[in-house]
Amino acid sequence: MIFSRKYITTISSLQFIQMLRFAVLLLIGVVLVRFYPRQEIGQYESFLFIAGALSFFWLRGVLQAFLALDDQEQETGAKESGAVLYFNSFLLLLGFSALAVLFLLIFKQQFQVVLNGNAEIPFFNWLLVYLFLASPSNFIEYLFLKKNKPHAIIAYGLVSYGVQFVLVILPPLAGWPILYAIQALVLVSGLRFVFLLGVLKRYADFSLSWPFLKRHFKLAYPLIGSSLLSGSGQYIDGAIVSHFYNPEMFAVFRYGARDFPLVIIMANALSHGMIPHFGRLSLAEALAKLKASSARLMHFLFPLTLVVLVCSNLLFPVVFTPQYALSAKIFNIYLLLITLRLIFPQTILIGRQITGVFLLVSLGEIVVNVGLSVILVQHVGVIGVAYATLFANLFERIVLVYLVRKKLHVGMSQYVPVRLYLGYSFVFVVSYFVIDFLVFPFPL
Repeated sequence: MIFSRKYITTISSLQFIQMLRFAVLLLIGVVLVRFYPRQEIGQYESFLFIAGALSFFWLRGVLQAFLALDDQEQETGAKESGAVLYFNSFLLLLGFSALAVLFLLIFKQQFQVVLNGNAEIPFFNWLLVYLFLASPSNFIEYLFLKKNKPHAIIAYGLVSYGVQFVLVILPPLAGWPILYAIQALVLVSGLRFVFLLGVLKRYADFSLSWPFLKRHFKLAYPLIGSSLLSGSGQYIDGAIVSHFYNPEMFAVFRYGARDFPLVIIMANALSHGMIPHFGRLSLAEALAKLKASSARLMHFLFPLTLVVLVCSNLLFPVVFTPQYALSAKIFNIYLLLITLRLIFPQTILIGRQITGVFLLVSLGEIVVNVGLSVILVQHVGVIGVAYATLFANLFERIVLVYLVRKKLHVGMSQYVPVRLYLGYSFVFVVSYFVIDFLVFPFPL
């Protein structure tokens, strides 16, 4: 369906490439675990974890701010303005990437103590190269999005992730050490980086502009801080569970405490894909487009997530062991987050370049999460931490909806298909209580 010209939009193409990225990483993991011992798989996962932990927050913040910046080429034909924006946004990404490498070099010993019990970080030199190259390469799909080239996004995704899959699984199939798989991953990042330079050569003006850099950073830093705080929530939850429970219960919690990946991927792609429209279209047109797009996503994700909700209590004890039955209950609480993920006040605020509020909102979310977690974990057990996460996300979404109304005088009904949303949410919440409290009562 996505290859029909009718359905190929910047939003659907961004959803496609992010789903493709997730699928390729998952398939590579499946191949690797069949050919390498657990210790080497742990080294591979540590490699990716460290790279992700040092880049996810600033990468997300910089890219969201880039999408919100005015691209006058689209409106006035002033090619120089858009071209300068592309190059200087790339420079900002490159600067953060270099800082991440420097941070890892300076605090290498501390990372070793925290993550590896003072053992050497695996493939450290290759990690530095990967960290420098991989993050800026994510700019490619967003530059194509800004240029309104959905077909280019799809073509790039198919070639790029097809090459990644082939190159990374070749070493295990050939019987080579896992180092070769790591080197293949670095090689793919290098190829993407070279391709990015080629795309920039075509579309960008290689001129340093301090006004652009300052403006971009001013929009980005609240989003960077917000992403960092939001991303730390899962680690804070884990720390609270570790404080109150033994390692066995911590493992039970971790196996369940995760979002349904498809909801996160599709919702984030829609949010990111819509941000430029709030600069190109009138506010009313952009709101109508967001409302229609979110309605289509609801029709797809709510029924699918409901199927997962129905099956999770049966699947968790089978896929893992019966000792992990409680993990399904925790996972189902996280599934309830779909009722919050599919409304998009944050997209409107970022699209209208109102980013300064996000840092304080995320700080408030963390405070609510920690406070409720400490209270609920002592009264309802480990699932209390999951419920605290749900309520903290509810707090964040309510505040953002309020800010959209206050700052832009836009009501929720202007960008959310309210009847559809309330209908799906009601069915989903009622189904949750029926399934988890009546059909599959909580394990003792």
